[in-house]
Amino acid sequence: MRSKKFTVFFAAMRIAIGWHFLYEGLWKLMQKDGWSCLSYLGAAQGPLAPVFKWMASQGWLVAMGDWAVMLGLVAIGISLMTGVLARLAAVFGVALMAMFYCCQPPEPFAEAVSGADGRFFLVERNVVEAVGLLLVAAIPLWRGFLRTLLPGAVVLAIFGGAFWHQYRSGAFKKVEAVTSATVKVHEFTALAALKKPISEKARIGGVEISSLALDGELISGRSHARDLIWTDEFMRRYNSGVTLGRTVRYCLHCGIDAVFADFRLLAPMLAEAKPIGGNLKFFAGCLNGNEAKHAADGGARGIFIRHETIDELVRKGDAEQIKHLFADFKATGLPVGIGTEDLASVKFCVEHEVTPAFWVIAFHSLNYPAATMEKRCENIWCQDPEAVSAYMKTRKEPWVAVRGLAGGAIGPIAAYKFAKNCGATAVAIDLLDYRIVETVNGITAAETKAPTKGKEVAK
Repeated sequence: MRSKKFTVFFAAMRIAIGWHFLYEGLWKLMQKDGWSCLSYLGAAQGPLAPVFKWMASQGWLVAMGDWAVMLGLVAIGISLMTGVLARLAAVFGVALMAMFYCCQPPEPFAEAVSGADGRFFLVERNVVEAVGLLLVAAIPLWRGFLRTLLPGAVVLAIFGGAFWHQYRSGAFKKVEAVTSATVKVHEFTALAALKKPISEKARIGGVEISSLALDGELISGRSHARDLIWTDEFMRRYNSGVTLGRTVRYCLHCGIDAVFADFRLLAPMLAEAKPIGGNLKFFAGCLNGNEAKHAADGGARGIFIRHETIDELVRKGDAEQIKHLFADFKATGLPVGIGTEDLASVKFCVEHEVTPAFWVIAFHSLNYPAATMEKRCENIWCQDPEAVSAYMKTRKEPWVAVRGLAGGAIGPIAAYKFAKNCGATAVAIDLLDYRIVETVNGITAAETKAPTKGKEVAK
């Protein structure tokens, strides 16, 4: 025999869960731009991620899922609040919670979604709510109109008034995050804006990669911001923790599967890619043979001698040291590239028969204000892009354009288009997490148009 206190608190729990479900469903229905489960499915993690991502690729399934979730949440919410068919509604609610859990499971099945709270290792808030629904499904409700339907109807009326007030005050404009029954965080909102991922491929050192790669200078804390001496530390702090993981996820979701970065970023970036099954191809920039060996042992797909080492040895005219260093790198068994900021370094290596599997060259347009000043600024990494383009067309080795943003003076879409139009095999660009989707959208949109020649506008 249940006590009166238990019965009252049990009813309060049922009505509260119903309030939550009803709000979630109505909120989604009220979105002016239209709510969709596409982003949630597309960002699936864990063992069943391939199934949910396949669902995201089927337009009819997504459309059906959108209405099923929205109307299902409303129906379950009303049923739980009023007590009408509440036990049956609770069963459907548990099924819905199970789907959400399988799509976005917590650790250890998948990494925690950046920005989403309520994830507690194995247990997350969908599980907590599902347990409450299981109780509703298992325990008989009060019998009688006054005990069951009337209290729920009163609360439903209060809910309606509050919801209408929210609507009139403009509270249902598009937002970046809401709570769960279906968690919708900034990550999902951003990924939902992706038109299509990068599809063009390139071969660097025998490894197939996306034609747009991620440059790791900003992530490693080399902002190249001239007199803004605080930005290096700012970049290191910003690109740590959850931000680094978000950057990796955004890149893989958008089709960017390669990174050209300092070898010290190898372990953390591969660690972020592993839980979501991402094939992240890391090309490690190393200063010496010891770093090259560590990069090879750590899972790099290719290595390259950083420009600091090569350009300094070229200025000294030390061809023998370059050959010795190159031999140390080749001993790792990985494809070996050479990085440089100066075309003279490329020519020097070629003249002394040091031929890498690929080149990593600072390359960007000069179509921005600082490059046209009589006294040029330090964010000009490529002094003569036309000469670089012309010379590299005579070489059979592939080359990767880096530093395309010229210290932030050029936009990433313009930087990519300029380098590709000038013959670069692939382009590695510094992209902060929140710029990845918009950059890929701009590039893929441009791919559908006829390619343009000449200078690109720095936008």
